[in-house]
Amino acid sequence: MTYTLLRGNFVIRYADLPRQGPEPDGDTVKFLPDSPALVEGLPRRSGRPPKINRRGVSVRLEAIDALETHFEETHQQLAGADAARDELLRLLGFTNVSYWEDQPNKVKSADQDSIRGHVLTNGVDANGRLIGFAYAGDPPGADGASVFLDPALVDASVNGTLLAGGLVYPAFYATLPAELRTHLAEVSQAARAKAAGIWPGSTADPDGAATVTGLADAEGLVMWPKLFRRIVPYLAAGFTDFDGFDAWLRADPVNRDDEVFLLTKLEHGNLHDVFKGAGQQLQLTVWPEEFIIAPDPAPPAVPSH
Repeated sequence: MTYTLLRGNFVIRYADLPRQGPEPDGDTVKFLPDSPALVEGLPRRSGRPPKINRRGVSVRLEAIDALETHFEETHQQLAGADAARDELLRLLGFTNVSYWEDQPNKVKSADQDSIRGHVLTNGVDANGRLIGFAYAGDPPGADGASVFLDPALVDASVNGTLLAGGLVYPAFYATLPAELRTHLAEVSQAARAKAAGIWPGSTADPDGAATVTGLADAEGLVMWPKLFRRIVPYLAAGFTDFDGFDAWLRADPVNRDDEVFLLTKLEHGNLHDVFKGAGQQLQLTVWPEEFIIAPDPAPPAVPSH
C-alpha cells in the first residue's frame, strides 16, 4: 500500500511557551509539516478533519500502543511508559531531554526543541491526528510523494523499532495493510518470546489474569493500554469489581465496545469478545496481535438549517 511522505520537524517544546508545550509519549509526537496543505488533503478515516495549526499536528504511531504516561489524570506503570517515550525521542534524535517536576509530561529543556524528520501516513484518525510511521531525518523522496511501504521500511521506522524492542504492545487497526500487520505481529511475538522490554511484566493477558482492586493497582501494572483505558472510566463510575465489566462495555458500542475482527476465528466481534473479567480478576483472552480494531465511526452529521 502506498503512503504519503510528509517532510517536516518533530517538536517537543515551544520556546515561547515552555510550560504549555507538547506532551510526547511512547506512541504520539507533535509534527510540524513543511506543507500543511498535504495534511489537509489526507483521507479522513472517521470523517474528522486534521487538528492542525501553526504549531503542527499530532502523529499517532500506527500499529503500536505504549503504556500510558498520562490518561485522564492517571498513568500506567511509569517505568515502562517512560522507557517507550524516552526511546521514541532518542530514535528521532532528541538528546538531554528533561521534564518539569510539577508537569512531568511537559519538556522543560532539551538540546533540540524540534528536529528534522518525516512521516509516512495514510490518513487522519478520529481525534484529528495523523496515522503514520515516524522516521528521523530527511528522506530522499519529495514532499507529498507516494511511497510503497514494505516490511523492510516498516522495520526502519520508530514504530517498528519500539515494537521489536518489546517497549510497546501491538495494536492493529483496520488502517494497517494486511502484509504489514502480519509482519509486525511476528515482530511483536519475537520480542515477547525473548522477554524483551515490558513483556516480562505483562499481565492481564492470555498468560494470566491481573488482580485489580482499584485504580492504584491498575496504575502499577503492565497491561495492554487499550484495556487500561477502558477500566479507568469503569472504576471511576464506582464499580468495585469486574462482574459488570462485560455489560458496561456492551452498553456503549461506539466509545467502549469497539468493533474487532478476530483473526483466529475469522469472525467479527467486539472488545467484549477478547476480555474476561470477574471479581477482581481481569485479562485479555487473546493476544492483541490476533484481532483487528475498527477505526472509530464518523461523527453524527450536523443538521443544516
